[in-house]
Amino acid sequence: MRWRTDKRSGVVTCWVWLVVALCWSSVALAHDPDEAELEVPEIAVVGERPVAASSQQFIPDKEIVLQPQGRPAQVLRLIPGFVAVEHSGGAGKADQYFLRGFDADHGTDVGFFLDGMPINLRTHAHGQGYTDLNFIIPETIEGVDVHKGAYLPEYGDFVTAGAVNFRTRDMVKEGLLQGAGGEYSTQRYLLMLSPTKDRVRTLFAAEGFYTNGPYLNDNNYHRANLFGKATTNLTGRDELSLQATFLQSRWDGSGEIPFRAVSTGLVDRFGSINPYEGGNTLRTTGQLNYHYDTTTGGQFFANAYGQYYRLDLFTDFTFFLNDPARGDGFAQYDRRAIYGGDIGYKQRVQVFGMPVIGTVGFQTRVDDVHTKLGTQTLRSPTGTTIDSDAHSVSYSPFVKGEIQPFSWLRFSGGVRGEFFTFDVSNRCATCAEQPDGRKGSGIVLPKMSMILGPWAGTEFFVNYGEGFHSNDARSAVSLGAAPLARS
Repeated sequence: MRWRTDKRSGVVTCWVWLVVALCWSSVALAHDPDEAELEVPEIAVVGERPVAASSQQFIPDKEIVLQPQGRPAQVLRLIPGFVAVEHSGGAGKADQYFLRGFDADHGTDVGFFLDGMPINLRTHAHGQGYTDLNFIIPETIEGVDVHKGAYLPEYGDFVTAGAVNFRTRDMVKEGLLQGAGGEYSTQRYLLMLSPTKDRVRTLFAAEGFYTNGPYLNDNNYHRANLFGKATTNLTGRDELSLQATFLQSRWDGSGEIPFRAVSTGLVDRFGSINPYEGGNTLRTTGQLNYHYDTTTGGQFFANAYGQYYRLDLFTDFTFFLNDPARGDGFAQYDRRAIYGGDIGYKQRVQVFGMPVIGTVGFQTRVDDVHTKLGTQTLRSPTGTTIDSDAHSVSYSPFVKGEIQPFSWLRFSGGVRGEFFTFDVSNRCATCAEQPDGRKGSGIVLPKMSMILGPWAGTEFFVNYGEGFHSNDARSAVSLGAAPLARS
C-alpha cells in the first residue's frame, strides 16, 4: 500500500507549527530580561562515620547554635548524661564535671581537647586536670566529638570517664556583629568575620562578656576572648591550618556560707562572709594542624601546639576558724608554659578481601609549671605554704587496628603506652611543705571493641578499655602517690 500525502494538509500543518512557535517565542520575550535566575542551593550529603562504641557521639553545630550562649560549658549540656555546673569561687573558675558516675571535679577524669590540642592542666595549683573552657567562643565550634569511656588508643591522660574534642570552624559565610543583655547587668558582645573564603579560609572572632550575677556581692565578671584561624590546601591532597586563642578574665566570688548563718538570718542566702574571693586568669594558645592524603589510601597527620597560662585564685572556706586575727583565706598561683604535639599515619588496605585500617601514632607533651600556695587577707599575701617548680614530660606511642571480616561484624582495638617523667624543685626553704625530687613511671593500656550488626537498624557493642590520669607531680615525688592512676 502506498501512502499519499495531501499538499493542502501539509501546508496547514506547517502553519499550525509556525503559529505555535510564534506564540512560544512571544511568551519567552515577554519575560523580564533582568529577572534573576533561580539559584539552586548546594546540597551536601554527609554520612556518619562508623563508631567503635555506642557511647561515641558527634554534636553538630546546628544543635549548638540553637542554645543560648553565655558560658562555653553550656555546650557540654548537649551531651546525654554529661553534667557541668558552676563551682563555688565565681563564674571565672572552671566548672565541675560529672560523667558516667564519675565526679571528675574540674577535669581529673574527663579529657578535653580543642582540635586535638589537650586542654586539661597537669600539676595545677587548684586541682589535677583543671579545665577552664572559658577561652572557647561557642559560635566558633563546628561540632563536638564525644567518646564516653576509655576505648580509643588516640586518647590518654585524664580520659577515664571519656573524652570531648571541640572542632572549630574554618570560616563563616556571613559576618556577624551581635550584642545581647539580661538580668544582673549581663552583657555579651560578639564579632565574627571571614575576610577570605577561597584558597585561604580565615576566621576571626572576638567576644566580650560581663555579669554581676545574682549575689549581693557583685561578681564583676569580665571576660575577653579572641580567636583567629587560617586554613589552606597546599596541594589537592592536604590541608594546613593555623589557629590562636586569647583569654583574659577577672571576677569576684561570694564563696560558701554556713547554713546556720543563713537559717538564723545572720547572712542572706545570696550574701557572703568574705567578699574578697575570686581571681583572675589569662590563657593564650597557638596550634598547627596538617594532614596529607596519599594516593594509596593512607593519611599522614601531625599537630603541634604551645600554650601560656596564668591564674591567681583567692578562696576562703573556714573564715576565722584557724586564724581569728587575719582569717583563713588562702591563695593559689599558677604560671605555666605547655608545648607538645602528635604525629601519625593511617592506612586503608584489603586483606583477603576484608577492609582493614591500621593507625600508628606518637604524642608528646611538656608542662613547665610554677605553682604556689599561701595564705592571704583581702587578697594580700600573708604567708607561703608551698612554692615549687614542676617539669612534667610524657611520651605516648599508640597503635590501632580496625577490621571487618563480615558485613555484620567489626573489630577495633589497639594499645597505648604512657611514659612520664616528673622533676620537682622546691623554691621555699622555710615552707611547711617542700616537695623536691625526680620520678618516672609508665603503663600500657589495652583497648578492644567488637561491633555486631546492624540488624533491624540496631547494632550491639562489646567494649573493653583501660584509662588513667596522671597525678600531681609534687605528690608523686614527695608523698609517695602513684604517678599514674589506672582505671
